[in-house]
Amino acid sequence: MPGHKGTLDPLDVTEVPGVDNLQHPVAAILESEQLAAKALKAKDAFYLVNGSTVGDLVMLALLGSGKRVLLGRNCHKSVINGLAFADHDAVPLFPDVNGIFSPNEIEKQLEETPCDAVFITSPTYRGYVSPIDEIAYVCHKHNALLLVDCAHGAHLAFSDNLPPVPTAADMWVISSHKTLEAMTQTAVLLIGESCPFPRGRIQRILNMFQSTSPSYPLMLSIEKSVLSHPNWDWHVLRIREFLSRLHTIKGVKVYGDDRDDHDITRVNIGLEGVTGYELSRRLESMGIYPEMEDLECVTLITGPSDRDAWYDRVIDALIKIGPREGRVIYHTNVIKERILGDKVCTVRKAIMGEYERVEYKDSIGRVSAGTVGCYPPGIAILFPGERISERAIGLIDSERYGGADIFGLDDGLVAVVKE
Repeated sequence: MPGHKGTLDPLDVTEVPGVDNLQHPVAAILESEQLAAKALKAKDAFYLVNGSTVGDLVMLALLGSGKRVLLGRNCHKSVINGLAFADHDAVPLFPDVNGIFSPNEIEKQLEETPCDAVFITSPTYRGYVSPIDEIAYVCHKHNALLLVDCAHGAHLAFSDNLPPVPTAADMWVISSHKTLEAMTQTAVLLIGESCPFPRGRIQRILNMFQSTSPSYPLMLSIEKSVLSHPNWDWHVLRIREFLSRLHTIKGVKVYGDDRDDHDITRVNIGLEGVTGYELSRRLESMGIYPEMEDLECVTLITGPSDRDAWYDRVIDALIKIGPREGRVIYHTNVIKERILGDKVCTVRKAIMGEYERVEYKDSIGRVSAGTVGCYPPGIAILFPGERISERAIGLIDSERYGGADIFGLDDGLVAVVKE
């Protein structure tokens, strides 16, 4: 193996002598992971060829089973699946309107309900970063591990002009393909100095989830992206100049660029009187493709590989589109609502048990078998194992009316636990 015998890619090999084994690295792969750990400011590193998804699953599985996790409700769906796999109990934790978690709120929650771990997302899709050092102090004070989905922060280690790496966390995962020059599907699980698990245990749990036929081109792309990265200090300067140009355009609003807890390379652009969805469609018609859009703005993921000409095209496009003065964009705030349904069963039972699909408006009183919400901020309006309330359905209606993109609905149907 592989069947193409090197005709597709001479580097696409299997575990032949001399190339090491990702499931039990002892030579080249181990050395590469150790070099990556040092570059990324971690104690240890594990290459992932199944994306950050597998890193989220591993971090939760390492806790064992049946533990209690204080969970940020803006988490990725892979985290929900990890809870189901390990049969952990989820205690809800809400961030602020920007997706930032408060150390004080976490301490209050841990005092009321002791937990084995705290799982948060930082940075957010829009680039907002939580105060990890303070949060880690609180977690360890209450004998809880801190696990961080840092998928959007793979580049933070490469410039002092960016928010800090979450080194105080016990474990965190980065998606090298999101912001570094690595191939899609690549990620790295990083281990902090305070992590209590030995490398052997982490490797054993990881092997339960990761492919036994890992792609060597994928692994090599991780190595290159981490050990031979471009100049991020230069890119930060370029983005600052780009932002200064954006601020001169009539009707443009930039979100987050004036905050220290925001990654400046994540550019969020709004236009007066124009929803982010409308703005995205207009930009796409001009050959400009934002990473994400919502009611407020479009989000651009930038990096050193961008061509200078792209930034000029964005400026020209925004001037051409122009604001729609006098129009007010309808917008609700899912964070402030803090929707919580009565907990009826575990996440595992809700997701892995029998379910049926019903019209979401007819689901009031039923138990959700999946997650439904809108992004950003990614807050789950309906959460697995919780009873669906009239208030929750009303909020989904409000968000849909405003034009928000709702995840977890399939042609207006929602999954509920079968009665």
